[in-house]
Amino acid sequence: MSRMEGAKMNRHMSKISTAALLLGLLLAATPSRAEETRTLTNLKGERVTVPHVVPDREELALLKMVVVNIEAPNGKGGLIVAIYGTAESKRLDEANYVELYDLAGNLLEIAWFDESGQVKVAHDKNLTDPDAKEPAKVLVIGAGHSVVVQRPALYHF
Repeated sequence: MSRMEGAKMNRHMSKISTAALLLGLLLAATPSRAEETRTLTNLKGERVTVPHVVPDREELALLKMVVVNIEAPNGKGGLIVAIYGTAESKRLDEANYVELYDLAGNLLEIAWFDESGQVKVAHDKNLTDPDAKEPAKVLVIGAGHSVVVQRPALYHF
């Protein structure tokens, strides 16, 4: 290989390296899909931010909404459970999406089955904060998709 051919080869490799570096920087600067969000409306009519992977409830059928009364150490409380299924679902055992609200209508948690049949959970990010006084209206997917609550939101919202 002559010097001229070697120089051309080095310039060509340099251009490829530069292009690869720029592509890498572009990908690193682009937010991942895991960080993408969208909004939905809670029972109070307020907008709540949820991860993009949460199914769109507008495409689901509401199968049942239930109010569950709870005796708590600081008095009586309760939760509202909204159970959804596909448009073809007729029975509760066919449900694949559940929303959990406090009695004020704040969305606290969403659970659903993903495409592989795994249960996924998104919860209000203040649900695990014992000092929080109200929901953040931002749902996040926690590590392992489970929520560890030292003092449940019912006790401090």
